[in-house]
Amino acid sequence: MLLSHVWGLFAHPREEFQLIQKEQADRPKLYIAYIFILAAIPPISIYIGSTMTGWRIGDGGITRMTPASTISLSILFYIAIIAEIYVLGRAIDWMRETYTDLCKRSLSGLAMATYIVMPLLVFSVFAIYPTIWIILLSFIVASAYSAYLLYAGVPIFFEIPKERGMMFSSAILAIALVLAVVLLISLVIIWVMGFDPVFTN
Repeated sequence: MLLSHVWGLFAHPREEFQLIQKEQADRPKLYIAYIFILAAIPPISIYIGSTMTGWRIGDGGITRMTPASTISLSILFYIAIIAEIYVLGRAIDWMRETYTDLCKRSLSGLAMATYIVMPLLVFSVFAIYPTIWIILLSFIVASAYSAYLLYAGVPIFFEIPKERGMMFSSAILAIALVLAVVLLISLVIIWVMGFDPVFTN
């Protein structure tokens, strides 16, 4: 079910959001499992790329991290991603009362948040081959598609006019950007609190 939604959101996003809306209304708790699965993609990819493939920076050699130092960072990163998605989902639920006239309260902001960030989580598989330009390009493409899913999906998912959906989507985007900054700051704090990785030759 999860893989079909992921493919559908890339192949035909508008139709897929209609299917997601119906499924989420019937089984809202299903999306908790989706979050735990999708959130595992970035830390696993980063772990593999950092410990096995190695980072390639400029014309220098390959730099790898020790598995022992990388695993703790990966676990903390996984927890941080889940927390960010949860907070975004709760923010959507909070704002929904303003933009949707309380229609379909069973539809969860957590479900919407899960599929908004899905491209960023899926495209993080490129971290398995951690080259700066590949990571940067994949991040730009994933961010652009996440924004597209946000603006295309909100009016369909919450059954509101496009004009109101535009305002709702813009409010969600603003909160998502704030949360992204918080995530980066959190990673820096974790790094300097003694969880810094150990590099190998």
